[in-house]
Amino acid sequence: MTLRPSTAERLDRALDHLLAGTPPRVAAATAGLPTAHYSLLEAAASLRAALTASVVAPRFEARLGARLSGVASPPWILRHPGRLIVGGAVGSAVGVGVTAYAVWRTTRRAGAAHRLLHR
Repeated sequence: MTLRPSTAERLDRALDHLLAGTPPRVAAATAGLPTAHYSLLEAAASLRAALTASVVAPRFEARLGARLSGVASPPWILRHPGRLIVGGAVGSAVGVGVTAYAVWRTTRRAGAAHRLLHR
């Protein structure tokens, strides 16, 4: 006994066909979707067309890739990598401290307002 795929599985297959370049209605029919679901694939196709990748110069891509991979890191990071770790730890500690202080102040103010309302 074979089970018929669920609607979600058929929609997933239709999206695979759509990404392969098949027109939306053909992809839906190939996957066995009812005609009521054709609008979903047409919306997906129009969204895909609207969200095309931006055209970037190859030189920009190369520079960005070098920066992200650390090839073009500033020399002081390579000489003293511990400074980067300490800087990150201090930055995190400051962020946690500021957040804790803000939460503490908020709870104190909320408590005072609560006491004033119930007098």
